[in-house]
Amino acid sequence: NMNIKLQNQIGAQFKLVAHKGDASIPSRESEWFKNIVLDTGLDQMSVGTWIDRCCVGSGNSTPVASQTSLDNFIASTTAHQGSEQSLLQTSQSPIYYGVRFTWRFGLGVAAGNLSEVGMGWANDRLWNRALIRDSEGTPVTITVLEDEYLDVICEIRVYPQETFNGSFNLRDKAGEIVSAHTYEGRPVLSGGSIDTYWAMGRVSFNWSSYNLNFRISPNAMTNVYADNGGTGVSYSTNTYPTSRSVRGVSTVGLDQVVFSHRSFQTHTTGFLSAGNGFKWEINPPITKTAQNTMTYSFEMAWGRRD
Repeated sequence: NMNIKLQNQIGAQFKLVAHKGDASIPSRESEWFKNIVLDTGLDQMSVGTWIDRCCVGSGNSTPVASQTSLDNFIASTTAHQGSEQSLLQTSQSPIYYGVRFTWRFGLGVAAGNLSEVGMGWANDRLWNRALIRDSEGTPVTITVLEDEYLDVICEIRVYPQETFNGSFNLRDKAGEIVSAHTYEGRPVLSGGSIDTYWAMGRVSFNWSSYNLNFRISPNAMTNVYADNGGTGVSYSTNTYPTSRSVRGVSTVGLDQVVFSHRSFQTHTTGFLSAGNGFKWEINPPITKTAQNTMTYSFEMAWGRRD
């Protein structure tokens, strides 16, 4: 069998804009600032909805991974303002894909002196948390008045492992080694398309549409980050070995993909993407005949981006 294990990093950044009803004419706004993805947030990503709201507060403790909520909650919103924007960066390292969108707090809802922000699936169950900061990285406060709206612009970015390589042994059903192989690969970033949930205008991130889609090709791996093509073979099972990883196992039947198996690709639908993933090429290729069944597996894990 072949088992490929890869790692993604995920993180977010925020910008706050207070205004009288027209965000293009801000009363005041913050700089862009980063977050920390919390332990409970990373664990929630294999369970169900991990973001369906934005929360703001007035606390000022330094964010740490073990936190689960804001220091001093003031308000939350589930309102999603405007359309989403796909993000894709491949011209320089670090490469990433993701989405930019805006949460809106209604008139006076977030009134007060704000110093912290986070997103999550309940007011006291956050995926991430951040202190509002200036361009120098110093914590600051932004004041929202009773006659003002607050927009929280957010970017969530996924940073895939940029290159990977390794080796594996192909074994028969008795566990005996048939052949030894090496592999090398890179991400597939074919357009940074937003996950289906966002495309439908929904405001929650959820694993319910998550899937690992597998392809096999007799051809060499395509260059850079382009789609690798190939014949699609569905994973027979998707499981979660840990709370921060997903594993797909595919059993290829006797009459399926009967050709030389040289390159492979998996799309990670549901991880902020409808088509991005990973591809790899093995050496030497595996010759699949109508007398063989094959079992391939792929494991993708995720962690926070500092």
